[in-house]
Amino acid sequence: MSIIAGSVGFSYCTPHRSSDVVHPFRHAFDGFKHDHYREWNDHTITLSYWHRIISPESVSDMQPIDAHDLVLVADLRLDNRAALLGQLNGISDRSPDSEFVLAAYKKWGEDCVNYMLGGFAIAIWNKQTETLFCARDQVGNKPLYYADVHHATERTFIFCTSPTGILNHPKSSKDIDPEGVFNILMGNVCNEETATLFSGVKRLAAGFCLKVNKQGIKLWRYWEPKPGNPVRFANDNDYVDGFNEKLEQAIQACINTELPVSSFLSGGLDSSTVSCMAHKLLRCSDKRLITSSFVLPENEDGVDERPFIDEILQDNDFEHFYVTRENVSFRDCLTESFDKYGGFPYNSHVFLAKLLPNLHQRNVGVHLCGYGGDQVASYHSQWVLEQLLLEGRWATLWKQVNSIRRGNLGGAAKLLLRTLRNVAKMAMPSRRHWNQNWYANKVAQKMISPALANRPGYREKTLFAPSFDVQPFPRKATDIMKRFVQYDKTSVRLEELNSVFLPYGIEYRTPLLDTRLIEYCMSVPPEQLYLQRKRSLMRRATKGLIPENIRNGHNKHLGSLPNRFLSLWEEKQKLIDDLKNCSKMAEVSSLLDISGLEKHLAKSHVDENIKPKIYRNMELALYIAWFKNHFREADA
Repeated sequence: MSIIAGSVGFSYCTPHRSSDVVHPFRHAFDGFKHDHYREWNDHTITLSYWHRIISPESVSDMQPIDAHDLVLVADLRLDNRAALLGQLNGISDRSPDSEFVLAAYKKWGEDCVNYMLGGFAIAIWNKQTETLFCARDQVGNKPLYYADVHHATERTFIFCTSPTGILNHPKSSKDIDPEGVFNILMGNVCNEETATLFSGVKRLAAGFCLKVNKQGIKLWRYWEPKPGNPVRFANDNDYVDGFNEKLEQAIQACINTELPVSSFLSGGLDSSTVSCMAHKLLRCSDKRLITSSFVLPENEDGVDERPFIDEILQDNDFEHFYVTRENVSFRDCLTESFDKYGGFPYNSHVFLAKLLPNLHQRNVGVHLCGYGGDQVASYHSQWVLEQLLLEGRWATLWKQVNSIRRGNLGGAAKLLLRTLRNVAKMAMPSRRHWNQNWYANKVAQKMISPALANRPGYREKTLFAPSFDVQPFPRKATDIMKRFVQYDKTSVRLEELNSVFLPYGIEYRTPLLDTRLIEYCMSVPPEQLYLQRKRSLMRRATKGLIPENIRNGHNKHLGSLPNRFLSLWEEKQKLIDDLKNCSKMAEVSSLLDISGLEKHLAKSHVDENIKPKIYRNMELALYIAWFKNHFREADA
């Protein structure tokens, strides 16, 4: 794993550079656990590279690579090295991933991304054409941000795998973007993939390439989730074998490290499958998986996952430990994140604050998670029946309904009526378009101040112009999968988690979002995802791998993360004092409803559905205050 950063000046060429931009990134990531730092400079260009050795192939990775006309810097994890080896010249099975990418670029040019699988954020400078080419992997495992800064006599393009690098560049803006605050508070309602919290800082969306030169910037999408060639077998068991092959391939790629491997374990289908399969594969190399679980502190109400977790532990000799919320202060956690992460991410990771030091002590290099499985690999089967109805596959539809209800005609009739209702609903216009009160209600639900919500263009953009044109009611099961991967801020969530693990030198990996597994699940007949029960394909594939109670389903309907919102009320007087200080800062009070937050915190009881909004607003208020003070001090 690596951090990459770069600064390219497209000003009227002069051989002289001012001293403040000679090494603009050198000390930006001193807190990142890395094995070496290198940089490459040429006139108005700087490329920087911080490297942490994770995989065996990365031992010899000495970037930036200067190869005649091309200079490459990249954060890489290639999962299809064997397939590329036979197609590329000048590399061997011992070559680092960076040499594979450089050889691929020399052979295929900008189309090289179509041949690469895994996690990557790459930047290649072409000396001859004076063009910078950047790309991000298909689902967003690796983040990449950029800023295009214009001044009267010059233009500077800055990129980095963390906003921290860009914000610490002397030429970047140090302002908070009001629209970024709005997008964060609106959540998935606002499908904005490129905007960030910081003015002028954009994220390169997952599956996108970027090319920048003196003429400007060009962006294009090179990948989107879609079915490959249809997968059709005569026997249902063959679909299971195909799924298992892709699943094992994905997890094997994710545990490619000489360092210890850890995994989240919640006792649900996805995390249990990832953990048990990873442990099985690691055992082939005499290694043992480290697992961790977030559970309720004693005497705290909530859904307790411990019985399901204990059932997994009985069958596997994981090195396991539990993490609770006890003795974790919201304010201290947020302050620590400011110091450790240089201001990004802005979230207060209450549980991760206790988990990550523990993993760090164990020298963990890779942490696995079952994130995304429910929407893709262990698909929850939404719109399978509707798709069969729309395709006119009546016999298959009836077989599915009858097997689900086990011959109960009343239950089958209700299920068919629900399916018909959903199809009829699909033909109706989106609620956000025809309901005049939709925007006002949604803004109120999210606790967004009217001053922010009523800024010109915000309402229109939310109602009519999301970043991608998404149908309000998908027509197929594959549309649900595509919507999750491409539209539901999946890549934003991945980059947040990537950034949280980064300072500890731990790479966060999600095997269930492997593109080969995604395309396979999108290519099988939809009924394979719903044979007799939901999430059928993974349930059949994991027979003998995980306990039957978990494989066949249990009553774990809700996430059982302990109540992190309790810490707000445990220290609410201090937080109210913090808000009073925030109200004196125009940069905060103009964006957030500080008085509304104070009123909510002063109450003895608040509805559970309000607490997450209070939490997020508090995070942003304290972060923006810290951010403005931090850069005022830096400028002074």
